[in-house]
Amino acid sequence: MTTLPPRLTIDVAYLLIFGAFAALVLNAMFGPLAALTFMACSGLLVISNVPASIDSVGRWWFVLLLPAYCLLTALWSQYPANSLRYGAQLAFTFVVAIVITGRLSTTALMRLMFLVYGIGVIASILFGRTGTGGAWLGVFGSKNAFAAHIAVFALISIAVAVDGKSHWLLRLAGMAGAVASAPLLVLAQSAGASLMVAPCAAIVVFSILSARLTGVQKLFMFAMLVILAAALVVVVITTGDALLAGILEGSGKDATLTGRTDLWATGLSYIAERPLQGLGYRAFWVLGFAPAEELWAMFDVPSGAGFNFHNTYISNAVEIGLIGLALQVAIMYGGAILMAIYTFSRPNAPNALLLSLQTLMILRSFIEVEVFFEFSIRSILGVATLIYAAAGLIALRRQAAAMPRRPRPEGILSHVAAPARPRPLPNPHL
Repeated sequence: MTTLPPRLTIDVAYLLIFGAFAALVLNAMFGPLAALTFMACSGLLVISNVPASIDSVGRWWFVLLLPAYCLLTALWSQYPANSLRYGAQLAFTFVVAIVITGRLSTTALMRLMFLVYGIGVIASILFGRTGTGGAWLGVFGSKNAFAAHIAVFALISIAVAVDGKSHWLLRLAGMAGAVASAPLLVLAQSAGASLMVAPCAAIVVFSILSARLTGVQKLFMFAMLVILAAALVVVVITTGDALLAGILEGSGKDATLTGRTDLWATGLSYIAERPLQGLGYRAFWVLGFAPAEELWAMFDVPSGAGFNFHNTYISNAVEIGLIGLALQVAIMYGGAILMAIYTFSRPNAPNALLLSLQTLMILRSFIEVEVFFEFSIRSILGVATLIYAAAGLIALRRQAAAMPRRPRPEGILSHVAAPARPRPLPNPHL
């Protein structure tokens, strides 16, 4: 009897998602083809299984309220064509994020990201270059982009290294990636990225360790973390300026965050003019718009170059107002809270990684603008984290509801009526 060789199966969805992620993460290497590659791979992913795509979008349609509102701002936008164009691209990006959650498990997503980000790190080591001031740029356009890439790669590497379900070779590669990330962050000369990685890495480690705790111990640990987070918020509010100035001065940087405080003041003034609706999605940093031209000139940045208010809340409130900002905050913080609950209920490496990346996004949101805009890997992961967490919690609730209820033992009150009689052994089902 002849045994046929096993069939080689190819996961088309995995390959398409890999292509889409590679185009976004390694956009400096793809150049002008990055957006085209992402759209091609993502479009094929959506149509490769139309019923599954429709089902996913139908289940998580409320996530699309944000791009829908961005499109709506075209009605009052100073540049309606911009708002329509970029709003449609944002909607496409969100649809792709929703479809990915229905086609890829969190474990497969973690390993795919390790591969994609690892390619960027290896390419940066082999073909990287040094920028102005001696900071290492890798294959990216700026030291901030390189530092952000390394920060995410460090967290992915730690998660892969502590994942007990991964092959030992993959875990060994994760350990190597985590070790290599430290000197690369130093070479990037980014104090912000280095400071923010540490607490996010701690989230991954503590989440995995919590798997060994009982339910009560997990609850106690969660309560302690909430108290510590609240205490940290109080410290930042009361002495944040002094602490930040000391850290930046010690790292050789400007205590005003390289003029960002001036940018924030300008942004707040525009928010005060149109607080609810904003100026229109992607309607501020436009060539020919006088306020944008003044800021480009003030900060010695070429007109039309990538620039923002270096604060997610201020930058986005300028364009889409407090209404749009509320939708963004719901995705960011809602995803973090739900994923924290889900991770403590089901602690594993992929969940811990998504929680740490969402935390990193929130931490960076106060000094950078990473979300929400079109063709953005961070925007996709932010939306995906919310959906993965919500879907996981719903599944846990259904499992709990499907479990048969344990019958209440009869005759409990009879033991109270006759205290002198020997008490029976405790029922383990109580």
